[in-house]
Amino acid sequence: MTGDTTTYLVAGIGGLIALVVVIALVFVPVMRMYATWWQRGAAAVLALVVVGAFAMGGVYAGLSFVDRFLS
Repeated sequence: MTGDTTTYLVAGIGGLIALVVVIALVFVPVMRMYATWWQRGAAAVLALVVVGAFAMGGVYAGLSFVDRFLS
C-alpha cells in the first residue's frame, strides 16, 4: 500500500467515525426531543447549521495554522 492510499484510508475512516459521532450525539437527541414532524425538522436544520458552523471554524483554524507555520 502506498503512502497516498494509506492517507486516503485513514482520512476516510476518520470522516466516517466523525459522521457517526455527530449523528449519535446531535441528531438522535434532537429527534427524540420533539413530538411533531415539523419541530423535528426545524431542530434538525438548526442543528445542522450549528455543526456546519463549528466545522467551518475548524477548517479555518486548520488552514490558518498551515498558512502561518507551514508555508
